[in-house]
Amino acid sequence: MKKRRIWLLSIILVVGLLLGACATVKSPQDMSTETMPEEPAAEYIYDEAAMEDGDKSSRGFEAGTGESASAVERMVIYNADLEIAVEDPVAVMKSVIAMAEDAGGFVVYSNLTKNYSSSGAALPRASLTVRVPAEQLDSIMTAIKNLTPDPSEDVISENVSGQDVTAEFTDLESRLRNLEAAEAALVKLMEDAQDPEDVLNIFDELTYYRGEIEVVKGRMQYLEESVSLSAISVVIVAKESLQPIEIAGWEPKGTAKRAVEALINTGQFLADAAIWFGIYCLPFLIPLGIGIYFLVKVIRKSRANKKVKKVEVVEKPKAG
Repeated sequence: MKKRRIWLLSIILVVGLLLGACATVKSPQDMSTETMPEEPAAEYIYDEAAMEDGDKSSRGFEAGTGESASAVERMVIYNADLEIAVEDPVAVMKSVIAMAEDAGGFVVYSNLTKNYSSSGAALPRASLTVRVPAEQLDSIMTAIKNLTPDPSEDVISENVSGQDVTAEFTDLESRLRNLEAAEAALVKLMEDAQDPEDVLNIFDELTYYRGEIEVVKGRMQYLEESVSLSAISVVIVAKESLQPIEIAGWEPKGTAKRAVEALINTGQFLADAAIWFGIYCLPFLIPLGIGIYFLVKVIRKSRANKKVKKVEVVEKPKAG
């Protein structure tokens, strides 16, 4: 008997879910002819009326006009990243915070660090993330860039990205309607249940669906807030920190430059010397080299003849 009640409860719950899922494609006239519980039907009529008054006006739907999905207002989350160089990062960070708050936004994150140059001067570096109304993103980005001495040179990097969440939000709306229809069916089953065990089982299912409803609503709220408020991440560095490194009057950049210049000068000197040697010296050295060659040859031949004569003179007395 207990198993039969559980099976009966499961079948009724599945039927309720199917009816809730199909509610979006049936008209109120068709629903009046079905044997559905009156309370879910009334809730459906209320939801559709709310959609006619709210969703259709805010998202571009028009009842009975056959509008396609292209008529839906797109939901895009825009975020920006910006890195700038200024004379006073601390003052600029305060200006950006005040700018965001005046526009109706707020600060999400801020950080300030200090480095030191070789001369001991402090070089602050600030980073922060602010959220501002999406419709003011471009104007605030321009205002932040204008805080630099020269935006054409002092804006180190700039990036704006967008994420279209229209499809996700539409899916969440459909899921929410189905979950709420299932919740209404479970409430009706709990009111009609007589067995305490059945009531507990239905209550467990109802708790699960209500938890899922809260999760979906939370995600929808997060997406709506992300679309309406854009995030701007700003990194602010001191212009002095971008200068070449100098230690005790020595600049690595200047030393490298001088080394390259010396290498080029040495190569030019060797090339000039080779040209002078080939054009100016060779015409004299070639005849001189030929004369020296024949002179050495004659001297060697003369020495060889003298050796031969000495040998002949020594050998003749021995033969007598």
